[in-house]
Amino acid sequence: MKKAGSLALVSVAALAISGIGAASGHATARAATTCQVTTLRYGDSHHSLVRTLQQRLGGLVADGDFGKATLAAVKAFQTKRGLEVDGIVGPMTWDLLGGFPGCSAITGYVMADAGAAGSKAEIHSGPALRYTIVGQYGPHAKVVGTRVGTGPWIHTSRGYVHEGTVETSTANPSSLNGRIPTSGLCIVPKPYNSPDAFAPGYTKDTQRYFNCVALPYLRGMEAAYKKQFGHYAAIDLTYRSLSEQRYWYNKFGTPRAAYPGTSNHGYGLAVDFRETDKPGEEFGWGGTGQKWLSANAYRWGFQNPFAYGTDGESYHFQFIG
Repeated sequence: MKKAGSLALVSVAALAISGIGAASGHATARAATTCQVTTLRYGDSHHSLVRTLQQRLGGLVADGDFGKATLAAVKAFQTKRGLEVDGIVGPMTWDLLGGFPGCSAITGYVMADAGAAGSKAEIHSGPALRYTIVGQYGPHAKVVGTRVGTGPWIHTSRGYVHEGTVETSTANPSSLNGRIPTSGLCIVPKPYNSPDAFAPGYTKDTQRYFNCVALPYLRGMEAAYKKQFGHYAAIDLTYRSLSEQRYWYNKFGTPRAAYPGTSNHGYGLAVDFRETDKPGEEFGWGGTGQKWLSANAYRWGFQNPFAYGTDGESYHFQFIG
């Protein structure tokens, strides 16, 4: 955007309505709705389940004891994945560890709205980004399949879809757009932040948030960018609440801003890199950063949906798997 031990059956929709957050990984939308998820914490005695947890974390003796070593490993995993670090293994933490055991069947709907450019989820011929793209699922398309191993890929009758593009808690993802509590998202590292201050209330220290399943791909792309240019690709905007979507729409209108409630930012799946309003800016059309991202972002599942040199946002990239 141009500047001037319990059981849980939870969903983002329920969290947004109730105001309960998914901060700790013990409440979130990422668990499949047909599964009853057991939350684990320090001292729990669900020995077989704890052993599975220890095996997935790696580097632990799988003794079924949720002791200090397991607690430390859980916190290290949560730190690495951008979750709130509380050592509690609930739906979000389970999902990022490959899903709760036995919850391999997935029915979900593509987190994309027809009102936003490039809204889709890519279908690959195999369970990795390196495989050929063989089709797309459109906005709100129903996706039925099984999780491949510990994720994040879903095997469907048409091919493989990245779980980060699919919502499992509701058949109407639009009901969540811009209404996901930040505690149901993951923390974007602040070193990626733009150094600029701009409305509505952003500074270089403002915490940004992103879809948890897609965040590792943003991290990977940022690491490659830094290797290429010696610095991170500075980010202006990521997740946008509904109120912030209204702010940008009122400021710029269509087509620069998506109609409130339809932006891919509202799912935490889009990122706007820094825009300086200066000739030859890094992420403007033809800028060094923009050209590199346009040529390479697909390697991490991102795409700019706008044609080169148009009025579309040169600095906007969204995760489509």
